[in-house]
Amino acid sequence: MKNLDEIFTSLWESCAFKREKLRQQTSHKNIFDSLGFVLAADIRASRPLPPFDSSAMDGYATLLDNAGKETRLLGCTLAGEKPQESLLRKGFVQKVMTGSPLPKNTQAVVPIELVQILENGAIKLPQDLKHNQNIRLQGEEIAKDSLLLDAFKRLKPLDLGMIASQGLNTLCVCKKPKIALFSTGDEVIEPGLNALPHQIYNTNAISIMSILKRFHHDVQYHGILSDKSSTLLDQLQKFSTTNYDVIITTGGASVGDADMIKSTLHQLGARIVFDGVNLKPGRHLSVVILNEQIFILLPGNPLASLLHIYTIILSFLEFLSGARSYFLKTYEALADSECILKPKTQSILLGNLIDGKFLVFRNGKFGSSALRYVWENNAIVIVDNDYGAIKTGSKLKCLCFDQTEFEENCNFINTQ
Repeated sequence: MKNLDEIFTSLWESCAFKREKLRQQTSHKNIFDSLGFVLAADIRASRPLPPFDSSAMDGYATLLDNAGKETRLLGCTLAGEKPQESLLRKGFVQKVMTGSPLPKNTQAVVPIELVQILENGAIKLPQDLKHNQNIRLQGEEIAKDSLLLDAFKRLKPLDLGMIASQGLNTLCVCKKPKIALFSTGDEVIEPGLNALPHQIYNTNAISIMSILKRFHHDVQYHGILSDKSSTLLDQLQKFSTTNYDVIITTGGASVGDADMIKSTLHQLGARIVFDGVNLKPGRHLSVVILNEQIFILLPGNPLASLLHIYTIILSFLEFLSGARSYFLKTYEALADSECILKPKTQSILLGNLIDGKFLVFRNGKFGSSALRYVWENNAIVIVDNDYGAIKTGSKLKCLCFDQTEFEENCNFINTQ
């Protein structure tokens, strides 16, 4: 079985065709509909930010020569008004509001609360004035023609705010991979129905779909596939001719008598990218390609299935989406206890990341079927097969369930 780094290499090499195809299938989206899409082209600043010299607060625009002196008011400029054509001169100030344009020769802005209004109507300024005090200079945030956003960046809320500062309301974005999600197993029943003693409720579908939607993926759930060979063949054959880019199944990925998905896809002519992972828990994971569709065959055990989502599938889907950064971001922590690891296999440790410490769950000993174990923890640590043992105070790189950031390099496999 392949280690994680070999799995990623196989996925990138075998599925690069899909990534390039989706990158080329661009469309134009209104900025209000662009959150979570991957940007298809660079965006450069068409105007500086701020676009003009403006006041950082309510106060008085002045020359430095007026420091400590009585001055008279020239006028008042509000935010949104055109700047005054007249220049400041010695002995006079211009009242300004936060965000309002300044006279061209303004050297400082004095906050309202720091001036004295005298009985004769004069405005006395404080003695200590500094050049460009309380002035937001044109272009100090963004210079005109500078690179604002690189192509193939997944758009986040504040990215859209910066784009809006340039007056753009339509963006060129890459097509999202269209994902179909299935559960499998005649023993699985949907929530809302009455389960018999031998049946189990479907937790995988809603868990996986919710995670993928949180990462802005276009995913649709299509129900439960049959364990019966002839029915399953018809169902998979039908979906192999649809416009879905990725088909994810949960269950039917191991070697049990009723786990028919791999053999059925093989019967249809699918090409195997990999079959199995040298990872504990969760050895049973396969990816195959049929008619340019990518089938991801997850195990049915909830814990193993969800751990594969975080360790492999989210990075893989980010890669397919065309994003430049596609490995989940890691956070450093110190192990709070010792943990002996199984030799010759990569291991996933569940735990809670709290105040810079990773609290190892059950000393790394847990089964692959318990959904509750994932629910009770907030992070995982992936340890290479030659790591040996984790000691108290060992520095670890963690993946957190509640973060959505990606980075360009794979940093989450802990090695000696």
